[in-house]
Amino acid sequence: MAKLTAISGLGAKGPACFLLETGQARLLLDLGYGPAPGMWPDVSGVGHVDAVLLSHGHRDHAGALKFLPDVGNPPVWATAQVLRRLGREGNELPLRGDAEICGVRVRTGRNGHAPGGVWLHFAIGDGLLYTGDYGRESPVYAFDEPPAAGTVVLDASYGDYGNTLEDCVAQLGPVFDRRAALLPVPADGRGPEIAYYLATVRDVLPCIGADLRSSIERMAQSEGHCLRPGVADQLARIAREAPPASGPTGILLTGRADGSDGEAAKLVARWENEAAPDIVFSGYFAPGSPAQRLVDSGRARYVRWNAHPRLADNAALVRSIGAKTVLPAFGDARHLEAWSKAFAPARATLERATGL
Repeated sequence: MAKLTAISGLGAKGPACFLLETGQARLLLDLGYGPAPGMWPDVSGVGHVDAVLLSHGHRDHAGALKFLPDVGNPPVWATAQVLRRLGREGNELPLRGDAEICGVRVRTGRNGHAPGGVWLHFAIGDGLLYTGDYGRESPVYAFDEPPAAGTVVLDASYGDYGNTLEDCVAQLGPVFDRRAALLPVPADGRGPEIAYYLATVRDVLPCIGADLRSSIERMAQSEGHCLRPGVADQLARIAREAPPASGPTGILLTGRADGSDGEAAKLVARWENEAAPDIVFSGYFAPGSPAQRLVDSGRARYVRWNAHPRLADNAALVRSIGAKTVLPAFGDARHLEAWSKAFAPARATLERATGL
């Protein structure tokens, strides 16, 4: 009987790492670090692994590859886009298609979350779907509907949260109207999304940092298959025409997302004790980060920009694939009752080991 074991990433915000034992092979699904500093998956008891499959290249899903020797130095499988962004060799997963890995048929589709990001569907039993992080609302990244699966490990990062991306945009409206704000963002997640929204809906070119410009250029030039139709041309214009992030006027988008490094850290240090411009964080930040310090002091605000699925999105996914068992990953266990109610009649569980 096949078995799925959560090494890390179930019951709390933490690095993604799941062990799939099929009877033919032992596959590690993601090998992440963080998102808080010092959060590493404990692979000391995992033993030999035949392959590591990466859903996407973000640090909390692919940041612990230094542990590959501890699990037998298995080959790494990821899309070509993810391998290039990680700067490493590996076996290529299709963005949309089928592959056979260690005798197991694997289907992939775009996850709506990041360049080269995919969900993974395994032809085991009545089907296993591992979403990694995913999103249905992105104006930039394409999302492919996954096939039926009896068991799903889904992105429950947002717990029981229900606001739409349109709600988020409305909350950010006054910030965008003033056109004097620093928004620290990740270069290959919501950063391009916010830049795209400003350029296409508001007809305003944001000021962008070097990290974001480089990422947007790559997306426009060689990662167009990861994007929604028509997006690549707009991203190329943004990369070509958007002014640099120097400020303090304009809407400034640059990394790092929590203000701990890069251009964002320099700008935060310059303006932390000034009344302007606005500083707005829009995604997860770890305890003790500059983002937490600034938000707690009142100098900065937190306004979420949806990069993960809402509870309603997850409930719709569970229904559409006909899942019977749901493992809500990357979210806090306190939401189990809400998940159980939303996913019924499917069973929501935080048990570490699940038979397939």
